Amino acid sequence: MRRNIRIIVVFALVAAAHPASTDPTLISVKVYGGLFSVDIPDDWREIDPLHLDELTMWSADVTAGRLVEVYQHGFRPRESDADPLLPHILVQIRESGRLRYGEFLHLQPLNELQSAARKTFPKGIPPLVMGVAVERVSFNASTFCLRLEHNLDLRFKGRVRVMTAAFLTERGLVTIHFADRERRIEKSRALFDRIVRSIVIEPEIAYRPHLRDRWPGLPFFGAAALTAAGLIAYLVRRRRSPS
Repeated sequence: MRRNIRIIVVFALVAAAHPASTDPTLISVKVYGGLFSVDIPDDWREIDPLHLDELTMWSADVTAGRLVEVYQHGFRPRESDADPLLPHILVQIRESGRLRYGEFLHLQPLNELQSAARKTFPKGIPPLVMGVAVERVSFNASTFCLRLEHNLDLRFKGRVRVMTAAFLTERGLVTIHFADRERRIEKSRALFDRIVRSIVIEPEIAYRPHLRDRWPGLPFFGAAALTAAGLIAYLVRRRRSPS
């Protein structure tokens, strides 16, 4: 009986070839002044805020101002190994105003989004990011969460997947970016799904839909693509630079 239960859990978490007992223990972390909480693996640590500020300034410089993204929090595994940069999580809080969820109810077909990404980044973000591709996109109208996945082709590091979950709030957006190697994508996606399900938004900022919200508001996809490409380019550049 116990073996059968373990098998069910494995499939439910999409963690094929990994026993359920290997799933990391998650702990709750509060951000946004306690208005937003998210679970992260208990063996991860918070990224130094100075590194997050450096990321913002560097990405703005190398993209000639096209990418000016601010990250309030970041997390990564506490122990460095042969792959110290990945995986990692970045938390982005935007109080740019309330959005209408109607913008996301009728998403463009994936092939159109992929075409738009190719036009925006025909040569990636030289010299490190050789290509940016949209792989998945969906919107959950019950949780008001937009999910995206971008695949990045890095000159020196190979393929990296960035998974994004953006939650609408009464003030704007709270976005979680999770990046990891393409070869670990299934295990990483299972972990990211657990993280997304763990998110709790306090009533003070929780999205409250109105009838008029069914009409479109402002676009989000361009900023998400820029964010995905920019953060990875920065991290690879930092890794290759002398300490």
